[in-house]
Amino acid sequence: MKIARGLLLLLAVLLLSGCIKAYVIGHTDDWVDYMFGESNIDPLAGGGVATIEFQKIRVKCTGSFRDYYKPPFGIVGGRARGELTCDDGRTIQIESVALSMSHGSGTGVDSYGNKGTFAFYTNEDAYEDDLAKTRDEVNRRGLSADLLQGAKGRPTATLAAPQAVSPATAQPEAAVPRVTAAMSTGEGRLALVIGNANYREAPLKNPVNDARALAAKLRQLGFEVMLGENLQQREMTRLITSFGEKLAGKGVGMFYYAGHGMQVKGRNYLLPVDARISSEASARSESVDLEQVLDQLSNSGSQFNLVILDACRNNPFERRFRGSTGGLAQVDAPKGTLIAFATAPGKVAMDGEGKNGTYTTALLRTLAEPGLNVESVFKRVRSEVAKVTGDQQIPWESSSLTGEFYFVATAPRGESRVGEAELLFWQSIKDSNDAADFEAYLRKYPEGQFADIARNRLKKRVK
Repeated sequence: MKIARGLLLLLAVLLLSGCIKAYVIGHTDDWVDYMFGESNIDPLAGGGVATIEFQKIRVKCTGSFRDYYKPPFGIVGGRARGELTCDDGRTIQIESVALSMSHGSGTGVDSYGNKGTFAFYTNEDAYEDDLAKTRDEVNRRGLSADLLQGAKGRPTATLAAPQAVSPATAQPEAAVPRVTAAMSTGEGRLALVIGNANYREAPLKNPVNDARALAAKLRQLGFEVMLGENLQQREMTRLITSFGEKLAGKGVGMFYYAGHGMQVKGRNYLLPVDARISSEASARSESVDLEQVLDQLSNSGSQFNLVILDACRNNPFERRFRGSTGGLAQVDAPKGTLIAFATAPGKVAMDGEGKNGTYTTALLRTLAEPGLNVESVFKRVRSEVAKVTGDQQIPWESSSLTGEFYFVATAPRGESRVGEAELLFWQSIKDSNDAADFEAYLRKYPEGQFADIARNRLKKRVK
């Protein structure tokens, strides 16, 4: 009873005291940046105001919020929503909940799609402790904050902030065509990434997810990325042309496409989402010829070009053609170019059971491994896809490269470079459920780069 009376007394004091000062601490979901600030909460009238500052990107945001749910008794469980306006032009939609009389948490998403988590305290000591831990974790990760610098005249990959949509007007995310561009700290590396999924006759599950995931990975690897989703033919053609123009003078050009693709008389065509195909003639007129992409790469003068086509999914349009072989046709790569196919010429690739396609899943896992040249990257991808599909899908490449290219040239500072043989061994067992595989690795590489991970896997299996 004394505790209950004490809580009621504290509640009465809070309610009668007007505004309560709270300290705010938070970080982006990917731990790139952290922020802190203060808030004044008025539990009697509901709502309040807050001011926060992001430390790496040096952005200050201020705004207000109001309760949208008040619990029957006290403050605990109360929920609020609001919007902050930042001095670089972006806005942040926030939502919070009071977890106790002195602590709460919330989430936010800015108008460029960056998401974050925050907490607030009325106790300054608890705030200082959380701030120190958050700052240390962000600094430990040492990630670049360039992708958060979305405003000030520079385009950024966007994800719309949450908005209320009535059931009558709501559309699935894949139904909305979108083209975005994002700058990265690249050294002459430009990539065009396209994912088409919302086809009228044969929609696909994974291409948009594949495109987004790969675009994010490439930005981490220093690429400037142009991203297109669910593009119609005109949008797709214009974006490819813009890509070629922007590529002039850069050292590395990369084109990635996920969606439906088909071959007609030995030529490969990439299908926009508005394609209406009833014959071979319409396939040519309604699609985008792969040669158009290769021409843009060749004419740009870039020293290294990479084309990745996860475009061999089972295509119902091909059934309308006599003698159709399915899949894509073999292509000879122009000088300085590597063309990677999700599966062998004339074969069909799998869309995948998870969020991403089978081929792109393997690519995402391998792309950032340090010390692997581009040929080794795709050799690793081929091995993983073949293993996952029981040799039903074998990726294939055509290369006319004249030099070496690395997505990540060396291991991070303080780490030794991993030998090719060890990397191949580890890659072949890293997803294994058999303890004997990790024992074999430790026998061969007792002081290997992945020895600690292997020992941890063994411990888990012993338990």
